[in-house]
Amino acid sequence: MKQNKNKIILYIATSLDGFIANKTGLVDFLDKYNDSGEDYGYYKFLDSIQNVILGNTTYKEFGAPYKDKKIFVFSKTKQKNTKEITFVNEDIVQFSKKLQGNTWMVGGASIFNEFLKHNLIDKFIITVIPVILGKGIPLFNEGTEKKLSLINVKSYNFGVVQVKYIKKN
Repeated sequence: MKQNKNKIILYIATSLDGFIANKTGLVDFLDKYNDSGEDYGYYKFLDSIQNVILGNTTYKEFGAPYKDKKIFVFSKTKQKNTKEITFVNEDIVQFSKKLQGNTWMVGGASIFNEFLKHNLIDKFIITVIPVILGKGIPLFNEGTEKKLSLINVKSYNFGVVQVKYIKKN
């Protein structure tokens, strides 16, 4: 079977209890770790991708500061494309077939759970932060079940652990 070299990769940080943001949508629990001087493999990862996918809420909250990448923002409402950003309002399965190169699924939860539902995420790089939030925006929707194969685990200072999985076919 021919292997597709183009991959959609979820690269994200989560609390120990599985939340990507607190209940108000803030990710300030990451600040201490982002300011630690460790890049958690981010720059090497960033060099390996050509495209970035964001949901509209994530785009509005954080912008799209990804130079030299094709940026796609999924939005339920039609928006005018800019020089840097293509707004997408189409079927994700059809859209994913058109992608060329590796793609970073940035977030948020709504869009990557939609891609996950259609089995479109090939690789999962999840950085677990040793913080328990108790409530918040969960990484995965309730009822999501996918079988994955572990490919790597790496520990960092301050109790941070990064796990890498690929989807099982």
